[in-house]
Amino acid sequence: MDEEMKEKLLQELENAANFLRGMTFDPRLDPEIRSAVLAKATWLDDVVQEHLD
Repeated sequence: MDEEMKEKLLQELENAANFLRGMTFDPRLDPEIRSAVLAKATWLDDVVQEHLD
């Protein structure tokens, strides 16, 4: 995979993590769902960080 494609993919993953994090502010979300969504956002952050290093 070339660098440009890798950067685009990592940016999209970061955007997805930010979207999920934003969803956790919705008061209609059940706390268990909020926790699961936040865990997935954190996991995506970790994946992105791992590939940036």
